[in-house]
Amino acid sequence: MKPFLQNALVTALSLALHSHATAGLLQDHQGRWLGDMKMPDGPTLKIGAELFTRADGSYWASASSPDQDEYDIPVRNIKETEDTLELDLVSATLKLTWVRDHFNGEWIQGPAPLSLTMNQVSEFPKKIRPQTPKAPFPYTDETLAITSAKGVTLGATLSIPSGKVDPILVVLVHGSGPGTRDEELAGHRPFAVLADYLARAGVAVLRYDKRGISRSTGDYENHTLAQLVDDLNAVVREMKARKPFARIGLIGLSEGPQIAAAVAAQHPEAVNFVVSLAGTGLPGIEMIVLQDRVWAKDHGANPAEVERLMVYVRKYYETILLNADIGPRIKALKTLYDELSPEDKTLVEKHKMNEGSLSLSWAAKPFLRASLMSNPQIDWRAVRCPVLALNGSLDHQVPARENLAGIVAALHAGGNDKVESAELPSLNHLFQTAKTGAEDEYGNIDETLAPIVLQRIAQFVIQQH
Repeated sequence: MKPFLQNALVTALSLALHSHATAGLLQDHQGRWLGDMKMPDGPTLKIGAELFTRADGSYWASASSPDQDEYDIPVRNIKETEDTLELDLVSATLKLTWVRDHFNGEWIQGPAPLSLTMNQVSEFPKKIRPQTPKAPFPYTDETLAITSAKGVTLGATLSIPSGKVDPILVVLVHGSGPGTRDEELAGHRPFAVLADYLARAGVAVLRYDKRGISRSTGDYENHTLAQLVDDLNAVVREMKARKPFARIGLIGLSEGPQIAAAVAAQHPEAVNFVVSLAGTGLPGIEMIVLQDRVWAKDHGANPAEVERLMVYVRKYYETILLNADIGPRIKALKTLYDELSPEDKTLVEKHKMNEGSLSLSWAAKPFLRASLMSNPQIDWRAVRCPVLALNGSLDHQVPARENLAGIVAALHAGGNDKVESAELPSLNHLFQTAKTGAEDEYGNIDETLAPIVLQRIAQFVIQQH
């Protein structure tokens, strides 16, 4: 059932929110709406739409596909008339027509629209994970709106331990991709689990939606790494100004530690410690080439095919770096591909990701070129505060050995000896206890975060008091 919706729903994960829709149906029928859509000659899929108010007070919506564990999928534009809403998902449109007490939905993609009736529900169906936080909570959650650069407003949750005076505060920083404040992925909510664990240990926690995702405004599709650094800087400034905290630290996952390192390097007076979870320690182009190498190997390429593919991979990324303008960049990449032998074209087509690595649509995204040009080692060398760096031995997205070594070496090169690091055995990129570490395991594992990881993080954070 995945392929039919992949272009519309999964691809829509990387879309931006480009414009504001006016009040009307969006305002009057806020909440979650769910329906069953019968696939042509296939199964029935549950499709959801949520109408909500963003952090800046504007009305907006998102889509969900519960059967695919995809939630808070952003739409890029909304058209509203007196009785209809059209949610633009780029490769498809979800049209909602109000009828008395429900929406009649049309999924418009392909030769004919598919109809469904959408009724209001309190929650979308989700997998039950053992570590998902459950009441009673010995802390209070406060919803915040944080203003960032150029009018971006970030939706956030601040968890404050009950009865704790001037607690340590940690800010959770997402990895790449369209992260919500809970970093929801494959039916797991790792940031919610981590925030709950730390708050129960007496640590305050701030987590926020990435720009252009869920309750945060802004342009996700066209974001760059520097803008994500701006957003984190805004969060830290807000937390410094709002109330006294004993210390403020940053905990980042995947791409998050690079963003955290940049903020810690720029504002050493504001950041007292950093925790790097699956952080990158290689120059951008080397990191992305390594990821493609692992991807090809994981998806059946033999050693000779991997080496042939890597020749093209490096040229592909070097071409992106050489062409700042999108038009010439795409033209050069088409020429590069056209010059391949038939055998190599087949190899590339087999191992490139749909709308992802090695595709033309991927190459056009501003964040890719910015990431290729980045070098986290520069920021790590400038970090002076205590750092805990953890990577999982079964991580296929950020291989542990190369990246952990890069982070530690950069910190030491900058004269920082306040460093703890560990490659944790049998843990994948999400720090789940895994068998292979491959991405297709994420949703099949009930564990959200291995207890050893939660313990190590809490111990380190509390020691910073």
